[in-house]
Amino acid sequence: MKISHFVLFLAFMFCAFTSIHAQKFGYVNTSELIEAHPQVAVSNKTLEMYNDSLVNPFEEKAKAFQKKYEFFVEEVNAGTLSKVSQDARAQDLQKEQQALQAEDQQIQNAIAMKRDLLLRPILSEIDSIIQAAGKAGNYTMIFDASVSGALLYAQEGDDLTAEIKAIIVGKS
Repeated sequence: MKISHFVLFLAFMFCAFTSIHAQKFGYVNTSELIEAHPQVAVSNKTLEMYNDSLVNPFEEKAKAFQKKYEFFVEEVNAGTLSKVSQDARAQDLQKEQQALQAEDQQIQNAIAMKRDLLLRPILSEIDSIIQAAGKAGNYTMIFDASVSGALLYAQEGDDLTAEIKAIIVGKS
């Protein structure tokens, strides 16, 4: 009876050992894959135009505010404003500055949302290609080499970046 348990234990250990060595790992550089995607240039151009449409009018408002502030400082230094008038104008300028800061934050958020919207289909396509390559190559795991600290060592033969890049570029 003990011999059959021992044989069963050995068989189990052999299977476990075999499955551990059967694991296959690969890695890709997703930053490189994103750069290689043909839609990225179009998305970047669209994002640049969107950025300009929001930032250019804002910069004009900021310049106008700067001129108002400089004029206010000149009047204060010249002593042409009463204390009450000076305080009132300072409060108005502070409110305007806060409004400009809030608008700047809204613009930055809008640009970030537009970037995400433009990149989402590209990232989804790259992810689906990586998933398909992982299944086709029987990989247990595929790591991202572009994330700092995520990949400490890898053999060049396990780099799937060129293979996946060829699929991405070939689709266009």
